[in-house]
Amino acid sequence: MNKLQSLIESGLVDRGDGTIFDTRTNLLWQQGFSDESMTWQDAKKYCKHLILARYDDWRLPTKEELKSLVNKKYKPAIDPIFKCNPDWYWSSSSDVDYPSGAWSVGFCAGGVSNDGKYNGSFVRAVRKTLNE
Repeated sequence: MNKLQSLIESGLVDRGDGTIFDTRTNLLWQQGFSDESMTWQDAKKYCKHLILARYDDWRLPTKEELKSLVNKKYKPAIDPIFKCNPDWYWSSSSDVDYPSGAWSVGFCAGGVSNDGKYNGSFVRAVRKTLNE
């Protein structure tokens, strides 16, 4: 598949600066991920202090935003345009029924889980749009 076909199918654009722009959701994603797994609180700090592609307003994605990256036709379950450790990644979404837990998405198989905020997961930061 050539780059144009891939763009049309996925809506994902590699900006060549460590970020991926999703034309479907208007989100700008970190192409890579955190070097290590971390607690939910540390994941929020990681995003707050991340400076990537001249932007300093990165944040943890919501559960729905992170789920939008799941693509089960790949193994790991994410478009290979992203660098990915096939493991769990934190979302910013806490569980209303389990306040000490937050939702995470696993790119090994594309599942969603509620984990204790003290557990370790990886981070892929996001920001709302290219124009913000």
